[in-house]
Amino acid sequence: MSEELKEKHFKPKAHILTLLGEELIKSPVMAIYELVKNSYDADAKKVEVYFRDVDDTSNSAIIIEDDGIGMTSEIVEDVWLEPGSDFRKPINKDGVREIIKSPIYERIPMGEKGVGRFAVHKLSTRILLISRPLILSYNSDKTQIINKSLADYEIELYINWSDFSQSKHLSDVPIKWKLRKDPDRFRFKETSGTYIHLSGLKETWTKGMARDLKGQTLAMLSPKVDENKFKINLNFNNQWLVDFPKIDTIIEEAPFKLVALVDENYNLTFEYNFSLKNNSEIGYRTINNSTYDRNIKGDIKPYIRKELEIKEYSKNSIEEILENYDDTKKLPFGNLLFELSTFDLDSNSLRDYSFDPATTKKILRENSGIRVYKGDLRVFDYGEKGNDWLGIDLKRVQDTSWFSNNLVLGFVSLDPENSGKLIEKTNREGFVENQAFVIFKYILDFILTQFKVERTKDRERWLNFNRKESINLFDQKISNFKTLLENTDLDSEEKKQKLLEEAENLEKKYEEDKKILLIPAGVGMTASIALHEIEKLVPRMEETVKTNPIDKKTITDQVEELKQYTDGIISVLRKGGDKPLDIKEALNKVYKNYKTKFLDRQIDFHTDIDANANIINCDKRFFITMLMNLIDNSIYWLDTVYKFPKSIYVKSYKENDNFVVLVVDNGPGFKDDITELIRPFFSRKSDGIGIGLYLIDTIMLKYGKFDILTDNSELKNYNIPDYFDGAAIKLIFNKNQ
Repeated sequence: MSEELKEKHFKPKAHILTLLGEELIKSPVMAIYELVKNSYDADAKKVEVYFRDVDDTSNSAIIIEDDGIGMTSEIVEDVWLEPGSDFRKPINKDGVREIIKSPIYERIPMGEKGVGRFAVHKLSTRILLISRPLILSYNSDKTQIINKSLADYEIELYINWSDFSQSKHLSDVPIKWKLRKDPDRFRFKETSGTYIHLSGLKETWTKGMARDLKGQTLAMLSPKVDENKFKINLNFNNQWLVDFPKIDTIIEEAPFKLVALVDENYNLTFEYNFSLKNNSEIGYRTINNSTYDRNIKGDIKPYIRKELEIKEYSKNSIEEILENYDDTKKLPFGNLLFELSTFDLDSNSLRDYSFDPATTKKILRENSGIRVYKGDLRVFDYGEKGNDWLGIDLKRVQDTSWFSNNLVLGFVSLDPENSGKLIEKTNREGFVENQAFVIFKYILDFILTQFKVERTKDRERWLNFNRKESINLFDQKISNFKTLLENTDLDSEEKKQKLLEEAENLEKKYEEDKKILLIPAGVGMTASIALHEIEKLVPRMEETVKTNPIDKKTITDQVEELKQYTDGIISVLRKGGDKPLDIKEALNKVYKNYKTKFLDRQIDFHTDIDANANIINCDKRFFITMLMNLIDNSIYWLDTVYKFPKSIYVKSYKENDNFVVLVVDNGPGFKDDITELIRPFFSRKSDGIGIGLYLIDTIMLKYGKFDILTDNSELKNYNIPDYFDGAAIKLIFNKNQ
C-alpha cells in the first residue's frame, strides 16, 4: 500500500486570545497586576491606575498610565501582537531563559510568558492603547546607551475583542494602529509612556472590590521598594479608599520578629527578637549571635528525604536524588531573605503589645500569610487568603506549640537575577514545583521550625506571667492549695494535716496517672517507627513478586527485613515487667529495626558492652523504647551532617556500683538547655512530636537517672574515640539493681 504524506499548519480561532485572558488570569486583581508588571518592565517610575465612573456601567472605564519607555512600532508589531513572545527572557539553545535587563534602570523583567498583555480580557471588551516610545542609541558593541530621545511619533491602537469571534481564524482578524505625527495631538508631549484605556468593563466594581484591590495593590510591591524608584497610584475618584489601613501599622508592634538570610552557599544568618511595647515588666529577648549562624545544607536533607518517601520513590531513587543534592554546591535560586512577624490575638496578649487591637485584628484578617517577592514585585498567589502554602495550620493541628497562619505576616525576598529556576506558573498560582522549589520550600520550613522553638519559649513565659493569678495547670493548683492550707488558721492542727495529706495524695495520684498514660503512648510511638518502615517496605515487596522470574535473593532479604520490624513491634508491645534484661540482646533487636536505615545513610553502629554490666533489672519494653528513641534521634541528626564516617556508639559499664548505658554519636549535638530538651513537645525535627526525651526522663525516674552530657571531654574517661563529638546521653540505673 502506498503512503500519502499530508501537511497542515495550526490555524487557531480568534477566540483563543479571549481564552488566554479569561482562563489564565484568575481575577480582576491579577489582571491589573499583569498590566502593572508590564509598566515595571518598561522602566516606569510611576504607574497610575484609576477608575472612572465606576457607578455608571455604560460609561465606566479603567485607565492604566505609566511613564516608561513606551513601545516603538516595531515592538507593537513583533512583540505586543505575538502571544507567547520571549522578548524579555529569550530561551537559549540549552532551554534556559536568558535575562535581558531593562535599558534604563537595569531591572530584571517580571513578565516572561508573553501572555500578560491579554489580562485586559478579564477586565473589559475594548482597549485603546496610546504609546510614545523613547528612542535609545547604543555604542558599537551595544553595551552602553549614548543617547536618549523621544520618538517623533505616537502609536494609537484600538481593539474591540468582540471582533475575535469563535467563527473566525486568528489570521483573519487584522489589527490596525496609527502612527500620529502631529505633536499637538500627542498625549505624551514631554515624556515617553504608555496609556491603556479599558472600556466595556465586565464587572461592576463595588467598595468591597475597591478596598480589596487597594490591599492587593499595596501587596504588589516589596516592602523594600523605594517609592522614588517605582510607585503605584490607585484612584477610584470617590471616598472608597479613605482611612485604608496599612500593614506597616502593626509590623512595628509585633511581639515576635525574625530576620533570616540564607546566602547562595546555604549559610544562615538568624536574628530573633521578642518584645512587648506595652509591658516592659515581662522583659525582652534577642538572638543575633552564632547560635544559629551556620551552614544549613545538611539540615534540609531530612526534609527532602521525607518528601520523597511520602511520594513513594524507590530507595535507590531517593539515595540518588539526595546524592545529587549533596553534590550541588550552591542554592539554585541565589540568596533568600525571610522576614517574619507573628502575633497573638487573645485579649490579655493584645493589651501587652497593641495600641489599637481592633486595627491589629483587621489587618491580620485581611493580610495574614507569607508572601514571596522577586526583586521589587510580588509572586502570586503566595500569602493570599486561604493559601497556607507552607502548611503552618497543619503543623498546629499536629503540635499546638505552633502558631496558626492567621497570626503571621511574612515576606520572602528573592534576587530576580539569580532565581530563574523558580519558575512562575502561567496561571500565576505560584512556582512550578520543580527541584528548586522543593529546596526553597524546605529552607523556609527549617527556618520556621527554629523560629517556633524560640517563640514557644517566650510565649510560655508570657502566658505564665499573665495567668499567674488564675493558673489552670493541675499541679500548680495543688501547690497553691497546699500553700493556702499552710497559711490558714484552722481550729484544729489535725484537720489541717489531714487536708494536706489528702492534697499530697491527689498530687501523687496525678503524677502516677500521668506516667501510666505517657508510657504506653511512648511505647506505641516507638512501635510506629517500625510500622512506618513496614509501610515503605510492602510496596517494594509487591514490585519484587511481580517480576518474572522472581529475584529470590531480593525477596528473601525483604522478608528478613519484614521479620526484623515485626519482631521489634512485638518486643515493645508484649506485656512486660521488671526482670533481668540482657543489654546486648536488646541492642541486637534495636539494631535490626534500624539496619536498613543504617545502610541507606551509611551510618556505623558500634557497641561496647562490659560483661559485668550486661544484665540490668528493667522492663524490656521500656528499655527498648528508650534505646529506639535515642537511636532514631541520632539517625535523623546524623543525616544532616557531612561527616565520614557517621557513627553511633553504645557502651555499658559499671560506675560506683551503678549500671550505665552510654549512647553517643558524632552528629551536630544538642543546641538547647537540658530543661528545654526534656520538656514535653519540644523538638527541632521537621516532623518531631517532641515527646522522646521527655518519655526517657520519665521512665528513668523509676530506674535511676537520665543525664545529657554538656561537656564531651568527659567521654575520654570512658575510652570513647575522639571523633564522637555530638550528642551524648547516659542512662544511669541505680534503683532496684
